[in-house]
Amino acid sequence: MRTRESGRGSAPQCPFCGAELKRPGELSVGPGEKAQGGSCTCGAVYLVDPTGKNVGELMSLGLTLAAEKLSKDISDLTADEDYEDAVLSYDWRTHRSSGLSTGRLDRYGRLYIIKVKRKPR
Repeated sequence: MRTRESGRGSAPQCPFCGAELKRPGELSVGPGEKAQGGSCTCGAVYLVDPTGKNVGELMSLGLTLAAEKLSKDISDLTADEDYEDAVLSYDWRTHRSSGLSTGRLDRYGRLYIIKVKRKPR
């Protein structure tokens, strides 16, 4: 029998390097602006939407962070060239994930994870 504490899935893992992601904490995402999230050892940044209904807002914050790292305007970013991203289903109460989100409303929150690709010099 599964206990409530075991939750669904396992501890979330970075889709880019496979490392286990720590429980989100307060993260600075701009001057005076905070969000719940964290960073992976590989450099990816993750943001939490506990409801699963505000992923677009998280994507906007993530892209803003990526644009700042690349010294670009957000409208100049190109997916797969400048950054990679992924959305995981996430239960913030138990810090568990069942993996990549299928896009269905499943009553779970989401982790939006974005990793800036380094430009070749």
